[in-house]
Amino acid sequence: MRPDQPHRIQFALGGGAPANLHAWPEQIARHWPGRTAPTFEHHALGQLEQAIEAASDPFASRAVRPQLIVVVLGPSEPSASIDRMIASLHNAQLGAILLLKDPEAWSQMQQHGVIPMAWDSPPATVAAMAFALAERQSAVDLLAREASLAQRCSGGIRTEMDRLHEELHLAAAVQREFTSAPLPIVPGLDFAVLFRPVNFVSGDIYCVRVLPDGSVAFLLADAVGHGVPAALLTMVLTNSMSMSRPGPDGTLVPIGPGQVLASLNRRLCESCLASGRFVTAVYGVIDPVTRCATIAGAGHPHPIRVGPGPAQAVSTEGPLLGVFADAEFDEASVTLGDDDALILYTDGLEAAFPQEGPKRRQRPDPTGEFAAALIGASTSPQACVERLEALLEAQAGSLHQADDVTALCITPARSEVGAQRLVA
Repeated sequence: MRPDQPHRIQFALGGGAPANLHAWPEQIARHWPGRTAPTFEHHALGQLEQAIEAASDPFASRAVRPQLIVVVLGPSEPSASIDRMIASLHNAQLGAILLLKDPEAWSQMQQHGVIPMAWDSPPATVAAMAFALAERQSAVDLLAREASLAQRCSGGIRTEMDRLHEELHLAAAVQREFTSAPLPIVPGLDFAVLFRPVNFVSGDIYCVRVLPDGSVAFLLADAVGHGVPAALLTMVLTNSMSMSRPGPDGTLVPIGPGQVLASLNRRLCESCLASGRFVTAVYGVIDPVTRCATIAGAGHPHPIRVGPGPAQAVSTEGPLLGVFADAEFDEASVTLGDDDALILYTDGLEAAFPQEGPKRRQRPDPTGEFAAALIGASTSPQACVERLEALLEAQAGSLHQADDVTALCITPARSEVGAQRLVA
């Protein structure tokens, strides 16, 4: 407010107050410390509450919203009426001076910006107090406007967050439907999977499908990063994957793991060339009868075979998918014994087991820490997955994992249960 602009004060006189108290506006104006005397608007006490409510909007113009309320209350004024008026002042965030015969009984109201003073207070003291309250009102109004705007923004942000929350839930359901189909039931083999995204949607995908010749194809892939961009890349990967092709006699025959990854790589190079995004993956085919698995990898952590003896890493060499269009991918084979399990996992599992000391940034030995803990748990794929989950829960910071975690376990069938799935 400009220094030469007069303060606007609303004044009300209650019933039962001495007649000489009608002169309080003139007394305040005469002793006003400011350069410009205030202007007064007179109200009947019964109408004051409505006037306060009309001025409760902090965005109201100065012609509507006063800088101060001054009320002279008689000794017969009901306490309930005074309480309602003080509540209205508090809701409107307006300061007030109450002139009473006995101000001590209302001294606790000062915390709400309402100052009780005696009828016989020195006019200069009342004027000084009124000036201070009127001067502070512009700052109170500014804070009230900012608080109101903050509340409106907060409400809009909350609505938008709820909408995004709902959309991400739907996106997660769609992604799992298209990229993480239920595991098949295959005579001779059992499967289980651990799938723990960091966010609603995941940059990890897994897939197990029965091929036309009865063999089983399995894929585990990890798009760079996590969240929505990585999840969209997994959709591209899933839609681009071809596991079989027509043979000379027209029947479908499986495509070798190295060729499947080469085809995926070319597709990703074509679609993601400008984005700089890439994928690590491991793809394999296993015969349910011989239990021989042929595997190819693309920059992915090596699968491991665990059993009664030492764990063995299945070395699969190949570059990342989506980097070099003409990349080639070698194949490796492993045969599962009666008590063996083949475990494929993403690097989120490695991140859960950081190394200590000067080599802590290096990739952990896949046949070391967590593989050793799985020895003896390979009696079933479900046991392997549950052991992995227990190990993850035991890690420091497990409630705030750094990356998506996915693990797929394959074992020779040891029960009538068939395929099982565990999604944490």
